[in-house]
Amino acid sequence: MQTGTIPLEGGPKWRSGNFPPLPPSQCFIRTLGFLYGGKGMRGFILNRKKKSNNGCRRLQGQDLVRTIFFEGLPYLNGIERKPKKLPRRFFNMVPLFSQLLRQHKRCAYSRILQRMCPVVEERDTEQGELSSLLPQHCAPHRVYLFVRECLSTVIPQELWGSDHNRLHFFFRVRGILRSGKFEKLSLSELMWKMKGNDCDWLKISKTGRFPPSELAYRTQILGQYLAWLLDGYVVGLIRACFYVTESMGQKNAIRFYRPEVWAKLQDLAFRGHISKGQMEEMTPAQVASLPKATVTSRLRFIPKTDSMRPITRVIGADAKTRHYRGRVRDLLDMLRACVRSSPSLLGSTVWGMTDIHRVLRSLAPALKKEPQPLYFVKVDVSGAYESLPHEKLTEVVEQALSPVQDELFTIRRYAKIWADRHEGLKKSFVRQADLLEDSMGSTNMKGFVTSLQKKGKVHHAILVEQHFCFDLHGSEALQFFTQMLTGSVVQFGKKTYRQCRGIPQGSVVSSLLCCLCYGHMENVLFKGITENKGCLMRLVDDFLLITPDLNKAQSFLKILLAGVPQYGLVVNPQKVGVNFQVPGSMGSCPGIRVLPPNCLFPWCGLLLDTHSLDVYKDYSSYAGLSLRYSLTLGSFHSAGQQMRRKLMAVLRLKSHALFLDLKTNSLEAVYKNIYKLVLLHACRFHVCAQSLPFGQTVAKNPLCFLRMISDMAEYGNQLIRLSNKGLVLGSKAQTGTLQYEAVELLFCLSFLLVLSQHRPLYKALIPHLHKRKRSLEQRLGDLRLARVRQATNPRTPDEFFAIQM
Repeated sequence: MQTGTIPLEGGPKWRSGNFPPLPPSQCFIRTLGFLYGGKGMRGFILNRKKKSNNGCRRLQGQDLVRTIFFEGLPYLNGIERKPKKLPRRFFNMVPLFSQLLRQHKRCAYSRILQRMCPVVEERDTEQGELSSLLPQHCAPHRVYLFVRECLSTVIPQELWGSDHNRLHFFFRVRGILRSGKFEKLSLSELMWKMKGNDCDWLKISKTGRFPPSELAYRTQILGQYLAWLLDGYVVGLIRACFYVTESMGQKNAIRFYRPEVWAKLQDLAFRGHISKGQMEEMTPAQVASLPKATVTSRLRFIPKTDSMRPITRVIGADAKTRHYRGRVRDLLDMLRACVRSSPSLLGSTVWGMTDIHRVLRSLAPALKKEPQPLYFVKVDVSGAYESLPHEKLTEVVEQALSPVQDELFTIRRYAKIWADRHEGLKKSFVRQADLLEDSMGSTNMKGFVTSLQKKGKVHHAILVEQHFCFDLHGSEALQFFTQMLTGSVVQFGKKTYRQCRGIPQGSVVSSLLCCLCYGHMENVLFKGITENKGCLMRLVDDFLLITPDLNKAQSFLKILLAGVPQYGLVVNPQKVGVNFQVPGSMGSCPGIRVLPPNCLFPWCGLLLDTHSLDVYKDYSSYAGLSLRYSLTLGSFHSAGQQMRRKLMAVLRLKSHALFLDLKTNSLEAVYKNIYKLVLLHACRFHVCAQSLPFGQTVAKNPLCFLRMISDMAEYGNQLIRLSNKGLVLGSKAQTGTLQYEAVELLFCLSFLLVLSQHRPLYKALIPHLHKRKRSLEQRLGDLRLARVRQATNPRTPDEFFAIQM
């Protein structure tokens, strides 16, 4: 399910050749354009050749003018449109763009690149040295210095118009190079503060007055040029000289690798991947004999801290590829329908914090009444997706689909639109498969919506049906799965391979297949292990056992450490953790982390108190990373409203009942969770405020931002109460265990701590927050105020010192 708001927008028109261009507020240059290049300067925009009936020739100034202002990239491919003759204004530009091309030919790109972003010379690099190559990516600032030097060398001074324009453009280049993977810059923001009157080359006449229409036309031309300069020249230069990629565990931050370094990294990663026996190379004859319906996947790697993760995805937009993707999604939907009717197929699978909360909520209350020692075991599978045996996968999927072999499925796609008081108008897109005979499988939308309403799954919403079919048999899903598994063809470089073990990690159905396989294993090997107040949870391939029985904990650890070959399960000892002494037979296994009996036990971004089962958020994943990369702000007209919507949405996601439920957690733990959650949210507020476009600042409209903080405190209070239905938390009459005033005071203290570190920026907000803080402290009683002070001690938790803003 995807939720969000997508405005009408597009890219610069020089790419598509569709003129006239979009308004600047709807034209965007995206950071995504940088990714996965590294092919060298041969395909760079200024090195392209113009195709024509007489063959190919080098670009000339006239070709560049036509490409930027009239016909776009199709012109270089030989598609010409009117005007055949350039208008006088644009004809006068030809000498300047001819000069740009000459200076490009003389520019020593490779020398500038080596000076600004040098490659560290390495001797023969072996598999063990993969970790030494991974940190050799170029800092965004070094990449910016390279781009700035190239722009200064290639672009004629007359095209800048003035130093003001040149420096302003450099500032925007630096900003987009530091942005996250999904960020975008609008042409409006790029042109903001640019002085068109400084650019004589825009003018058809350099003397006399001119009407407003002439000014508007000059501005449009300048916008087209700047869009090409950033999206064509700068983005193209980055793609030519660097391989840009995201990295695991770094939120939306991107890395810039020199192609030489990336080639070594990719070669080492592929050699390690192929050595595990998951793929076998196909001969040219075998490739030629593949059925026409065969879809080829592409393999790429994503950097991790000390290794590379393989991602296999089907690439393409042709009819054959679209049909294949549709079949994969149908398989996923049908398997989900089977799992809904038989949840035991998934074993101990949890899909996120809601499932984890459900499991712990059934265990924690009894433990709090009768405390007893608990033994924790966490185990991480090494290469889970790549090591699943095909025979076992087929057996497991056959078992899941066997009850519905002769059944008909309905598959429905629909859009859901609803209004949220705090986050505004929202929408989501849903796919769902149901058995035709089931009430949810109604062939008409009215019957389907009625079933949803009876189950309480929808209210105050508009549902729009987008697609519906009811002719899919369970046997077809099994047949397609077998074809998908045995006919998986992967391309890497110029070679083609057949995947003979494991499943593609980038497929939408991979996680569910992995969970079905391990769920089957748990039902065979670990039946009854959670009896007597224990629980077993697994987030895809991360196991966690909590049990009061030490023998069960040791037995579980012993079985998994030994591996389970029939399921392809091999444990990574470096990611095994326990809170008890490991027996001698298993203690010899290097890397097992032994924690104290009473501790905060880390698992999948959580910290679980081994004594009380209180749950805390693990903030160590934010260490050394800028919060800017955890937020995608975009570029909008109403940036303040978008900031409010974004912060409200993040607050809702982070204020999960797992951390706020008083039936699962102690009151002290909930207070501490609220404080840390709000403190990090105050940091996000600062990051968003610093990212406002067009020079907007908090000081220009302090009341708006004060209201935003107040609304967040109110929304936070509402979310806390939704997490504790049936409990009396307290009203504004000073009753209950967790009062409105206490939560609002935690918001005041958090925002004061963060904003006071940047006092000049928030001097209009800080006095109001101090005044509200004093008022709340007076209204809270001594005991309740003491709880707030206990939660906020220390004012800055240790793990927050490593978070960058």
